[in-house]
Amino acid sequence: MNIAILLSTCDAYQPVANFTLGRLDTCWPDHPEVFICGLTRPALKPDACLPFIGNPRDWIGITLQAVTALEARGIEWLYLILDDHAPFGPCNAQYLNHTLPDTAARLGAIQVNLMGWDQHQPQAGTVLGASDLHWQRNAPDFRWKFSLHPGFWHVPTLARILRQLRASQPEALSARAFEGSMDRAARELDPDLCSRTYQVCGDGYAIGGRWFERPMPRRLALQGIHIARWTARLAGKAMLERLDRHLLSYLRYLNGPYPMFWSGLIQAGTFQNYAGRFLAWSGQDSAVSALDRLTDITGKTKF
Repeated sequence: MNIAILLSTCDAYQPVANFTLGRLDTCWPDHPEVFICGLTRPALKPDACLPFIGNPRDWIGITLQAVTALEARGIEWLYLILDDHAPFGPCNAQYLNHTLPDTAARLGAIQVNLMGWDQHQPQAGTVLGASDLHWQRNAPDFRWKFSLHPGFWHVPTLARILRQLRASQPEALSARAFEGSMDRAARELDPDLCSRTYQVCGDGYAIGGRWFERPMPRRLALQGIHIARWTARLAGKAMLERLDRHLLSYLRYLNGPYPMFWSGLIQAGTFQNYAGRFLAWSGQDSAVSALDRLTDITGKTKF
């Protein structure tokens, strides 16, 4: 099975993409070959950069060109990862390199989302049994089935849907528009496609050994946090906000075979303080040091 990683970025976010590349090498041993799209100045691993023409703000157009190029190279499946969606802990390489792809092919999946349905995020569908890795078959009308957090895609199908999206909705340009518009494009192409997306079970296939990476301690901690937040809400908005300043760094950590931070490292054009705090809190000193050498896209210091 021919599998690759497509890392999507842009010139302004190139330092962030560089950080994510380093984290992939550290956290995901023996990961598939990485290709990079979106750079007009391919200084970041030049041999891996896929050239493109057009509007550098047209994320969908850039991705379509990249996926078309990879399909021509015989790539059948790919992990589509945004530049700021770095792994925040050890990845389950056996699962990502072999188990997940084999299961996706057997089930006829067109996409498998790596954000687990059990990670306290929006979800809707049917949870399958152990032989199918406890995946959730997303409900066809589930709004976030084409989420970019990140996903494993069947390349020929992704290329077909992107072409349909570009033809029917040429005004759609951004990654956010991709998440909101892919459902309509898939239905226009073939309504059956919307019933062939899945979400992994996160905690059950994480391999980290620290207490917050193991299923039972994490489940108990999250239950305690939700009780604490409910109690704080009764005391008023200010109390809840104070509590969240201490807790969200943990709540937004998404455990699983590809552990990451909810919404990535960047939100509204700047680094998320919560993400940096989690890295520091979890003792990932090398990652903190790498982030310390970066500035956000506004030119301000990071945290």
